[in-house]
Amino acid sequence: MAPTSSKRVKNTKLTRHFLIGNEAHLLPHPGYPDPPPENHTKGWKVYVRPLPNGPDITTWLKKVQFKLHHTYNDASRTIEAPGPFEVQETGYGEFGVEIRLYFAPESGEKAVYREHYLVLAPYGSEEQKARQERENLIVAERLETVEFNEPTVDFFKTLTSEDQFNWLKVKKGRGKGKKPEFVFEGDVEPSAQLPEKAAADTGGLGSGGAWSVLYERQVVAQLREAEKVLDASLDEERRGMEERRRRMEELGMAVAAK
Repeated sequence: MAPTSSKRVKNTKLTRHFLIGNEAHLLPHPGYPDPPPENHTKGWKVYVRPLPNGPDITTWLKKVQFKLHHTYNDASRTIEAPGPFEVQETGYGEFGVEIRLYFAPESGEKAVYREHYLVLAPYGSEEQKARQERENLIVAERLETVEFNEPTVDFFKTLTSEDQFNWLKVKKGRGKGKKPEFVFEGDVEPSAQLPEKAAADTGGLGSGGAWSVLYERQVVAQLREAEKVLDASLDEERRGMEERRRRMEELGMAVAAK
């Protein structure tokens, strides 16, 4: 392999979005041991994935280490490119999964850490919970971002190459004797950026299709509204505490006066 250059592209920052999450099913379920191990009620898969219309994740990510709960055999699992970067298991309890991301050698970047809390039970609105139970599918994922400031020259070439979108293309025949071409047939054009609108409505439950600039704005707006509700509740609790303190003082004064 040719030596890589440590020279960096000045005043340049490249961003890559990706998904960290898990899916879970009530056992028995296809693809999992039947019968399942004793006391194991859920089958689950924790993963690191690209966005549905995003560049090939292996252009920058070369290895992922998943650290499971210590009760699992070989609790530290390492998956190398081409992946998929995921670990499948069975169990019954939720826990935090430590995740370490290793970048391409030519990047000259150190590994970074993330964490994902394994979600096995239905969550969200009553409608969302009903759908999850009906489909026997829990999806809990979030959008993550890594930034490469002043990337190396070799890494910059990789991250700006059109080849990183080849995984989204399908081969089309062009007639006898002609070389086939590879074309994209999706609803959302390939891009290293978040699409303005989602390719599909997943009710905010994941699977990648919901992530977009619009959805991100909606989530931020919801968080701000939730913050307002929380602040109002805290103010109400402070007033209640002050009222209880005042009553206790009055009661103490009344007892002392007797």
